[in-house]
Amino acid sequence: MLVTGAVSTKKPMRVPILPERGRLSWFELVLLLVCIGLVVASIPSSLRDVILLSFLFGGLALAWNIAGGYAGLISFGHAAFFGVGGYTSTILLVHYDITPWIGIWFGGTIAGVFGAALALICARLRGPFFILSTLAFAEVVRIGALNWSSLTGGPEGLSIMPTPGLASMVFASKATYAWLMLGYLVVVYAITKALEASRFGYYLFAIRDNEDAASAAGVNPLLGRTLAMALSAALTGVGGSLFAQYFLYLDPTYVISPELSFQFALLPAVGGLGTAIGPVLGSFLITPLSELLRSYFGNSAAGLHLVIYSLGLVVVMLYFPSGLAGALAKLARWRPFS
Repeated sequence: MLVTGAVSTKKPMRVPILPERGRLSWFELVLLLVCIGLVVASIPSSLRDVILLSFLFGGLALAWNIAGGYAGLISFGHAAFFGVGGYTSTILLVHYDITPWIGIWFGGTIAGVFGAALALICARLRGPFFILSTLAFAEVVRIGALNWSSLTGGPEGLSIMPTPGLASMVFASKATYAWLMLGYLVVVYAITKALEASRFGYYLFAIRDNEDAASAAGVNPLLGRTLAMALSAALTGVGGSLFAQYFLYLDPTYVISPELSFQFALLPAVGGLGTAIGPVLGSFLITPLSELLRSYFGNSAAGLHLVIYSLGLVVVMLYFPSGLAGALAKLARWRPFS
């Protein structure tokens, strides 16, 4: 008997068209190319602002989703981590002349420590009790920022000198900021994709879906939640530093506000909780809609932009209860001729 060698039956890895958990798809690659095209294209300054904010809030929504979508820790206090990150890097720059390229990591680290502490302190709280505890935590941080005037500037806020310079991370061109925000979005997205395909990611899904069963299987719910909240808070803190460097001003009534925390949670809810692509789609839909409606109707018809904005959200939530990512998943399973 002549043996000519074994024939491998292993199929080559295919790239899916639509997003799948832990795998990069053509949809995501095309979306990245579109984002790069928007950065390099010559567009009006007002529209570039909208694109910048869409990238930034896409990354912030992804960061929130690690805790809220993956670990089941629904937080309405993430603005506290956002503010901690922004204030840390700005204080280091203004008071100690430390470049934001270093301060941004200090801000993320301190925000991560705050997130881990919050998860440990509120470990036994569930559902609305945990949500209320995160709101209370954010309010404590906001009051601290308002009253510690010698460090944070108090109600007057904290300003960064608008002198362009690489060391101060202040740029004359908005295109540079666009690259910076897009880089933040891509890095957080890569972390999210790696997380959801990892063993730790499956631990978080198990803790979210059934804590008792996960614990019986050998998963430590407290450790998993603490690490998830720490990572989520750290990435949110980095986003806060980037926000400060772009607007060159921090107002505690905004950067540590419940409204901002609600927005962080809203974007993944519209896009699709517990998915990587969902928060990005939510940001790319909601952020431009909000900014454009505010610019067109904010002065001529006060409040009308909020009505249109709210109606749009209701329509999305009614017809896409699993978010935009859920609609894409249904499209991927659709077989019209089967």
